[in-house]
Formats: sequence, C-alpha cells, structure tokens
Amino acid sequence: MRRQPDRPRRRVFSRLSAWGLPRPRFDSTPDVTAKRRREGFTLVEVLIALALFALIGVAGFTLLDGVLRTQNATETRLARMAEIQRAMLVVTSDLDQLTGSVAGSGGGLSLRKVDVSGGIVSVRYDLAGETLTRTVSGPGGERSQTLVTGVSDARWSFHRRRGDWLDTWPVPDPLGASSGAGPQLGGATRLNPDEGLTAVALDLTLTGLDDRPGAAVRRLVSIPLTDAPQAPVTTAP
Repeated sequence: MRRQPDRPRRRVFSRLSAWGLPRPRFDSTPDVTAKRRREGFTLVEVLIALALFALIGVAGFTLLDGVLRTQNATETRLARMAEIQRAMLVVTSDLDQLTGSVAGSGGGLSLRKVDVSGGIVSVRYDLAGETLTRTVSGPGGERSQTLVTGVSDARWSFHRRRGDWLDTWPVPDPLGASSGAGPQLGGATRLNPDEGLTAVALDLTLTGLDDRPGAAVRRLVSIPLTDAPQAPVTTAP
C-alpha cells in the first residue's frame, strides 16, 4: 500500500512556496565530513601530530640548554676577571705605599710599606703551585691570603734608572761587595746609588678555562724616583 505524505507537512511547504521561500530538502545520505568528525582522527594523523610535538620539544630543550651553558660560561669568566682585577689592585696598592727596601726575583717579591694604621709591615709575594699568595708580617702577626688561582707562571721584573729591565733586584755588584763600600743585601748585592728603581712589573701566565688556551696579564707600577745622595761639597780655605 502506498504511503501518503503527511498533510500538515504539505501545507507548510505550500505556504513557504507562496511566500517565496525555498523549500527545504530532506536528504537521507549523511554528510561525509560530519561523519569523519564524529569518528575522530586517523592513526596517521595522530602519529604526525606526535612527531611534530616531539620535534618542538627537542628544539625547546636544545635552546634552553644552550642558554644555560652560555650563562654559566659568562659567569665563570666574569668571576675570573674580577679575581684578576682584585689581585692587580692589591699589587698596585702595595707598590704605591712602598717606603723601604724591595727585593725580588722570579716569582717572589718582598717589600716594606705603610699599613692603614701608619705602621711599617713587610709584604711577601710567592707562587705556590698554581696560586699566587700574599703574606703580610707586622706587629699584629703574620697573615696570608690567596690572590689568584690558576697561575702557571709569575715573573717579577724591575726597571732601573739607566733604562733597562732586570729579572733580579737589587742589582748584583760583586765589586762593591768585595770592597765593602755601600749598603749590602744578602752579602753579595747592593743598591747602586746611580741605578735607582723606577718601576716594577708583574707578568702572570694564566691557565685557560674550558680547555681553552691561557692568557698573559701584565701590571706595571711606577716607583717614585729618588735622586742618589750626593757627596758633600768641600771648599778650600
């Protein structure tokens, strides 16, 4: 038996046609796109999405690791530079306050200076292993401090009035020692009056950081020039 269409529906369609509105279509075939949306993603799409997320994660981790390594290396170099600058300032301050004798050779230096209280103290620089140390001896006792670490070599040099650099000070003077003329230091050396000390230089060879080659640092400090004592002038009667 043939099914008759519903009369109310026919009336609605006829009214829509009378008003000039399009008649709705009832399609029994489901939309393919809507069906795929209801079913979700395929396995290939899921694998591609996971691979993309993995690549993004690896790139982010690599970038973060590089930033942290750079920051760590920068902080290490800044700390190293600050250590060297502090040591050079201490050396300069000691030589600027020089008041007595100074003697040195190789990696060692001894001097006398005025401390903050106005007293005279003795200062000694030594290279122990790869560490440059400073020892102060005075009325309050002896105290030692570490100036620079990672030093492979330390050399003191001395500039005299004649214009040349020496590796040892005072200047060896066997002739003066044998004759007994002039003040002597160590039994075989003395400070010649016409060869006064004008500058002291410290050359440091530093070990490298992070398997990099080392660097050389030089600090030059001028010493106030003191004129040699002159013989008294005698006049004939």
